[in-house]
Amino acid sequence: AGVPVDWQAYLRPAAAAPAPLPTYAFQRERYWLERKDAAPGDEGRGWGSLGHPLLAAKVEPAGGEQVLFSGRVSVGTHPWLAEHAVLEAPVLPAAALVDLVVRAGDELGLGTLDSLTVHTPLVLAPLTETELQLTVTGTGTGTGTGDSGTRAFTLYARPAEEGARWTAYADGTLSAAAQPVLPAGDDSGTEVALADELLPDAVRYGLHPELLETALRAVEQAGALSPAGPGSVLVPAEWHGVRLHASGATVVQVGWQAVDERTVAVRLTDAAGEPVLTVGRLVFQEVPYDRFAAGRAALPLYRVEWDTAVVPVAETPLRWAVVGPGDGEGTAVTYPTLAEAAEAVAAGAPVDGLRVWADGEPGTDVVGALHQRTRDALSLVQAYLADERLGNVPLAVVTRGAVAVGAEEIADLAGAGVRGLLRSAQAEAPGRIFLLDQERQPGGGGEPHELDALLSALVAAGEPEAAVRDAGIRVPRLRRGGPTAAAPSVPGFARSPEGTVLVTGGTGALGALVARRLVTEHGVRHLLLLNREGAAAPGAEALVKELTEAGATVTVTACDAGDRAALAAVVDGISAEHPLTAVVHTAGVLDNGLIGDLTAPQLTGVLAAKADAAWHLHELTRDRDLSAFVLFSSSVGVLGGPGQANYAAANAFTDALAALRAAQGLAATAIGWGLWDPAEIGGGINAGLGEAGHKRYTREGFRLLPVQEGLGLLDAAVADGAAQLVALPLDLAALRAHGRVPVALRDLVRVPGRRSAAHGADAAGTATGRVPLRERLAALAAEEREPVVLDLVRGEVAAALGHAGAHQVDARRAFQDLGFDSLTAVDLRNRLTAATGLRLPSTLVFDHPNPEALAAHLLGRLDLGDAPGGMSVLAELDRLEAALLGTDVPDDEQTRSAVAARLKELLGRITAADTPANDPSDAAESIEAATADDLFAFIDNQLGRSAG
Repeated sequence: AGVPVDWQAYLRPAAAAPAPLPTYAFQRERYWLERKDAAPGDEGRGWGSLGHPLLAAKVEPAGGEQVLFSGRVSVGTHPWLAEHAVLEAPVLPAAALVDLVVRAGDELGLGTLDSLTVHTPLVLAPLTETELQLTVTGTGTGTGTGDSGTRAFTLYARPAEEGARWTAYADGTLSAAAQPVLPAGDDSGTEVALADELLPDAVRYGLHPELLETALRAVEQAGALSPAGPGSVLVPAEWHGVRLHASGATVVQVGWQAVDERTVAVRLTDAAGEPVLTVGRLVFQEVPYDRFAAGRAALPLYRVEWDTAVVPVAETPLRWAVVGPGDGEGTAVTYPTLAEAAEAVAAGAPVDGLRVWADGEPGTDVVGALHQRTRDALSLVQAYLADERLGNVPLAVVTRGAVAVGAEEIADLAGAGVRGLLRSAQAEAPGRIFLLDQERQPGGGGEPHELDALLSALVAAGEPEAAVRDAGIRVPRLRRGGPTAAAPSVPGFARSPEGTVLVTGGTGALGALVARRLVTEHGVRHLLLLNREGAAAPGAEALVKELTEAGATVTVTACDAGDRAALAAVVDGISAEHPLTAVVHTAGVLDNGLIGDLTAPQLTGVLAAKADAAWHLHELTRDRDLSAFVLFSSSVGVLGGPGQANYAAANAFTDALAALRAAQGLAATAIGWGLWDPAEIGGGINAGLGEAGHKRYTREGFRLLPVQEGLGLLDAAVADGAAQLVALPLDLAALRAHGRVPVALRDLVRVPGRRSAAHGADAAGTATGRVPLRERLAALAAEEREPVVLDLVRGEVAAALGHAGAHQVDARRAFQDLGFDSLTAVDLRNRLTAATGLRLPSTLVFDHPNPEALAAHLLGRLDLGDAPGGMSVLAELDRLEAALLGTDVPDDEQTRSAVAARLKELLGRITAADTPANDPSDAAESIEAATADDLFAFIDNQLGRSAG
């Protein structure tokens, strides 16, 4: 026996969420409560606890006259705020502001609130707490004889999430000047009482805000104020001469005097007629509903902005060669194929980087070009990443007009798909692939730019993607944008009640959610839902019944939107009585695989479902008067994602199509979604990622998207009108902890240039000033090196799996049992590449059974020799190479011949087996004695950097 439990209602006040249990083998660990020393008193910290429900602490900064008060508020912690909502968003009422300011005044000996002006409604964050900060300035204290102690204050608020900005909502003054007690007024017979469930909290406030708000509503309902007009609401905006005479009241008599049609004086008294609170003058203002929308906390909607960047010129420009057709720009060295370029690099050719043109001539077969060019790009990048000879040679892929900077029209949609695919390749192989987009001229050519110098600068600066516009460099960054709240109804979906809205994937997990939203929230009455199985699709019958009962006419049609002819027949079959007025394209499929394993059929299938269908919808409807053309895209198209190169290509094309339509004056909204919470949507194309995939997603700093939040973001994005928005809830702290932040998020997440004390730093050590791994190991005896490398491996394994530290990783446990899959394997490979400086394959964890075996392999790859001093030779070479990177190459033959002769002698001394130079310390001394010029050709030959 029992009763159903509403867990959401039970857990809501604590803002709790379900926590998935691990499904893979894991270690058991005990945690004991640690005894802590007694904390020092607040007076020793410079802050004090206030015990007020809205103000938690007071801080008096050293060396200033400012006092700071802070607190947090949310509907979860203050449920009564749910009753104070406008446009379904909770608002912190002015009465709450009055009480917290009065409480701050009490702390400073300032008993009168001289003035309080509320400049904009404080709409609370929908899913997080809102932080409050009250700053009080000035020197008055109100403690001296005759001292009014007037001090100014400003109230700020922001969502309690990292990176949110403070906004000023109200300001005013406090003083110690006494205010006269007002007479009872024209009407003192109205009694108001605090609700029973709020009585326990009454003593924590000076005057519970809900009681004061109820009193003000009584004044308004009594006709003391002229009513607000349509689309507006009256709010108490200006408070003057406010004084709290008694605290903890639960029942008050309300008296007021009308000053004018929007101004009153208010007096609240207790049962004995004694004053509780008096307001000398209270001015109400008429506030339009859209002001509440503007005040709402920013939703996780981002715009892609191409910011002007200042990229320093590289100290040592790389020597670039072109693979494929030459272009006459920059270097003249050209190799017909990548294989020939790799052979040349291995033979010592003067090549430091490879450049490939991935542009195409505009044509009518956009879909065909997309498929062909993404296949070509896939083949290229697979060959490049698989060729160990190119491990230290960056690849730059150049397009023309494949991104929209500002309001310009995209000229190369297929190129946008290529760039999307390569963004995922960048995510799998950081620091090796670079993307550059040039302007496309009307004639189809590009302006001559010094590509070699520009690409060298991008590589040196670590900017993996850029565009050249107006001779300036632009880099992509996500910026908080879009609306702060959605209007209650989006006209774009239901411009005409007789119109038809077409939804692809209409009975799938996301399509069904959209269909319900259109009917229940936006008044759509005619829906055409497309899927591949028609009415026989799982859930289709129940969905149609539900929507029909809600008042809609629903048609489910079997149609593969990637089939242009089939889609054309459906679109042409829409009756003139209910013409097509809006399109929502939610259809899509996943077929994930690491870039090295991805096949052409995998690429084709994913492109067809998303990109082909989007283009066909565009072509078949661009002559119709659509009020909305919504494309469900993915954040992967913007950020890239390991294992999803095909999906990234499809969605990058979709984003570009939206930009093209917008530039042509057509309706267009592409929304780059993060992951919808599979537990709420009941599946979806991302359900196959499984629990491990979803845990990895959240560990990397991305929050799963709840259904209601996602639908709200849909409304907000369409209402905004921007062609491309990214709907991506972020956990900035987790992003920072993860370490490798996608380039587009760099302005949102500032990662300090310091290493972890335990692991995870770059092998070179130059950026952090630490000793490189090779040198650290070289200084150790041979038997001491293996534990150091093993600790490094265990630490990086722990980081890749999201464990607290290396102690949680059993060095002899199989990688599969530890929880590794192909994506975490790539993550570990990238971490170890950065930590060791070695180029490692993505199959690293599959080539070695456990961390212990992998550590032994890495130690062998580092090739340190038997004696600690053996590494000093290479260390000196590293030092001299770094010094020579800034040295000019000798141009005259005589100088080069002299250098060559001297270094041949030095090289002979180092390599001769029967000379003392075979001793590592002697070799090191020989190298130390050599000048930069002496070693230039030697380093060129040994490290693949020819002097030519």
